[in-house]
Amino acid sequence: MPKIKKSGVKKKTTRKKSTRKKNLSFFDRVAQVWTRFSYAALASSVLLALIAFGFLWAGGYFGLAGEKINRFAGDRAVAAGLEIQRITARGVSRTSEEEILNAIGPVVGSSIMHFDPDRARAAVEQLGWVRVAAVSRLFPNTVHVSVREREPAAVWQLSGDLHLIDGEGAVIREVSAYEYADLPLIVGAGAPGAASEMLQALQAEPILWGRASALIRVSDRRWNLKTREGVDVKFPESGERKAVHYLAQLQEELRLLDEPLEYVDLRNPENFVYRRKGAAPAEEPLGRLRSQ
Repeated sequence: MPKIKKSGVKKKTTRKKSTRKKNLSFFDRVAQVWTRFSYAALASSVLLALIAFGFLWAGGYFGLAGEKINRFAGDRAVAAGLEIQRITARGVSRTSEEEILNAIGPVVGSSIMHFDPDRARAAVEQLGWVRVAAVSRLFPNTVHVSVREREPAAVWQLSGDLHLIDGEGAVIREVSAYEYADLPLIVGAGAPGAASEMLQALQAEPILWGRASALIRVSDRRWNLKTREGVDVKFPESGERKAVHYLAQLQEELRLLDEPLEYVDLRNPENFVYRRKGAAPAEEPLGRLRSQ
């Protein structure tokens, strides 16, 4: 029989780690201390630098330095011949020269390299008469301003004050009671913005535009038109352009607004109603015609 080998269990031998610290030389200990000192010194330096930066920033020293550099660069540009010597304008009719110059600022004599056309354009477009503007630098010495002005369309009355507005409802300037008397008067809070469509519709119908005396906003929903002959025309809440065009057709074909009428009611899209002046309530003759 083959012999069976016994498997012996080997004993593990563990070596005890030496707890004895390795003896360091004098120079190694000095190096360790110096390294720790260097890290601490670096951290302290960064902290002090951040504190100093904060004080300089809060004191405005960086801004002052930037202004000095910018001023120096501007002086060099002027010395090189890049100096603003004139301001030209195009498209200016109602806007005054003084308004344009005040909007651009005192730039004559300064460096054209440091002139900001976008800032100047935004300032010019804040002027009441100016609808849109463009400002450009024409090297070496000219700033050019080109504007498109607003066209007055009506006078807006609010709390006793009168303001001239254009066809889009933008306020141009305050006016007196005798200025622009030929333009229709708009009455009601918030009316200029809402009046844009009505104004454009009336301007498209010359037979009505000259007769328009006032536009009254009713409950912030619809418009009443008062003609110079004293006729009140009541417009619907929607479809204003269509109603204005229809009224122009009635005037052209029937001379409706030439009649002594108290009002014309266009709020019904199928029929319009009119009433003559002086009609007694009991026998009120309401004219009613089928719309075409």
